[in-house]
Amino acid sequence: MARVLSVGTALPDVRCPQSVIRERCEKAFAGTDAAGREGVFDRAGVETRALVESPDYYFTGASFATRNADYAPHAASLARRALESALDEAGVALEELTHLFSVTTTGLMTPSLDAHLAQTMPFRRTLKRTPLFGVGCAGGAVALTRAYEYLRGHPSETVAVLSVELCSLTFLPQDGTMTQLVAAALFGDGAACAILCGEKSPYARRAKLAFVDSESVLIPDSLGVMGWEFGADGMRLVLSPDAPAVVERNLEDALCPLLARHGVCVDELSPLVLHPGSARILDACERAMGLPDGAAALSRAFLKRHGNLSSASVLFILKDALAERGRSARWGLLAALGPGFACEALLIRNS
Repeated sequence: MARVLSVGTALPDVRCPQSVIRERCEKAFAGTDAAGREGVFDRAGVETRALVESPDYYFTGASFATRNADYAPHAASLARRALESALDEAGVALEELTHLFSVTTTGLMTPSLDAHLAQTMPFRRTLKRTPLFGVGCAGGAVALTRAYEYLRGHPSETVAVLSVELCSLTFLPQDGTMTQLVAAALFGDGAACAILCGEKSPYARRAKLAFVDSESVLIPDSLGVMGWEFGADGMRLVLSPDAPAVVERNLEDALCPLLARHGVCVDELSPLVLHPGSARILDACERAMGLPDGAAALSRAFLKRHGNLSSASVLFILKDALAERGRSARWGLLAALGPGFACEALLIRNS
């Protein structure tokens, strides 16, 4: 098993109500194919979110070079805050970490973000690093799964899983498409970090829950469901309107082998940490899994408060699950879907 010691989070200072974004988009998208589609904001399930810049910034038509240059300092600052918060809560020193798994899909840095952090934070010089890119909304679950698998082979070690997503910096108001309007209604910015340890770690007894098994499933003929196109203006979001239907058709089959291996039924799962791609995606997850009313409450509450933070979302929701651990059952589940199109899932056992 891989035991979860803590999750730390960090949000930018700018809080922006959905009504402000809606008003700005109504003006920016006037005369485009997406004009008159303000109902998108009502259906998103988002009331507010945090942004790294003020709303005016996103409607200036800033170049990709400018937005990506702004990504680096914001990402490094939020990453450091989330990591320090997680370490403080776990009672683990930075130099005790042996491996850092980091994931982002909303900005480009080479050397990667973890290398930049290592220049300003006293990590051990022998720190192993696994930076991940291109896994999008599934990235938090992917990174947690890779960390879980690593700790099975290194049960005495303690590792960090770090996600930083500045989704707002990919917004292209000049694009004038329905996809950009949906992105404006859904996405926010933030960072989160989980501290995990193996069964033989001296910290294992402090753990609040554990990951006991995982499943990774690629869905055939689904490359166009979600992702990025790269052009002169940078990252252009690909988000098929068929995504909820793809989720509903495939999620149950993706999760069944994982649950069957442990004789677990869906109605035994609490906490349920589902990536909140959108309100419609959560609806599709509930239908596919035959979930009882309120089962995805943690994910819906997170979406309402913060929007979709891409890979960081499941880490934020995992933190909420840890806080509610007293009401948990024996088994829980963490699952996310993202570019590939793929499902990544971890079976949780509560301590």
